[in-house]
Amino acid sequence: MDEADEIKRRKYEEMRQRQQEQQQSDQQQSEGQSQQDMQEAQKQAILRTLLTADARERLVRIKMARPDFGAQVENLIIQLAQQGRITQKVDEETLKSMLRQLQGQKRDYKIHRR
Repeated sequence: MDEADEIKRRKYEEMRQRQQEQQQSDQQQSEGQSQQDMQEAQKQAILRTLLTADARERLVRIKMARPDFGAQVENLIIQLAQQGRITQKVDEETLKSMLRQLQGQKRDYKIHRR
């Protein structure tokens, strides 16, 4: 019985240790998620002060269609504001011109069939 009890005890300890590791992992994930949520909220607050209502609406539509491109535009606007290159609220026309410039930077691939 001694050997069987020892095996049971080891198995119990392993299970308990796995459970603790899982709880720590879950806690770290929730902390990371809450930190991301807080950063996103700060980003949106900054954008609210920098964009007019029409420009914000256009940016939201862009983010729904192309999330990566929308995030790139948001980061660019915030970066320009931090550098002092944006002195007044960005309206829809200014945003459109920024979008044209950013889209002009992408490469154009042509596929030729033979």
